[in-house]
Amino acid sequence: MKKFSVLAVDGGAGTGKSTLSNLISNRNNFLYVETGFHYRAITFMFLRKALSPNDVEHYLTKYPLVIKSNINKNKSEIEIDDIKFNYDDLRSTKVNENVSHFAAIPILRKSLFEYQRSQVDKAQSLGFSGVILEGRDIGTKILPDADLKIFLHADAETRVRRRINDGETDSIKRRDELDLNRKSAPLACADDAMKINTAQYSAEEVYNLVMNALNSRL
Repeated sequence: MKKFSVLAVDGGAGTGKSTLSNLISNRNNFLYVETGFHYRAITFMFLRKALSPNDVEHYLTKYPLVIKSNINKNKSEIEIDDIKFNYDDLRSTKVNENVSHFAAIPILRKSLFEYQRSQVDKAQSLGFSGVILEGRDIGTKILPDADLKIFLHADAETRVRRRINDGETDSIKRRDELDLNRKSAPLACADDAMKINTAQYSAEEVYNLVMNALNSRL
């Protein structure tokens, strides 16, 4: 493997993106950037301000977001307008029900675009062996030149079962519809991505498939 590697991992809810990304990050000293948490953080922030998706564009024209990152071990955690976020807040039922609506707003995605791309340089400057960004538009929009693009998918029944096991209550089908059909950077598989049906493999097997592919390309 070369000195620094860039991985893009995409897929819908419950496909195993976070599990794979955590394994790669922890075992290979990669900085892990979970872009879904960026949209969850913004959703949580706007809900706390009692703002709806329709209010976002007007708000951002008056108050541009100030975005920073904190590195916690191998993970990059977002901070917005000096607000830090915790896991429980961002995984609440209310955030689950609203995040896809906020994530579909073009001006909001634009606000996060450069920040997300900047995490590659940040990882390299901090001496990580690589960076792994996971989300829904990483391989198609954020990191189109990534060393390896992965697209994870699985049948709805498998994904629903995983979400329940993780204590999640969001609707897989509804989130799929919103993510696939939004006008700005919809969930899509890059043409040159490696597609993996995670219903057919264990987490360890998916990890091995990805690392073998990365090593062969580098």
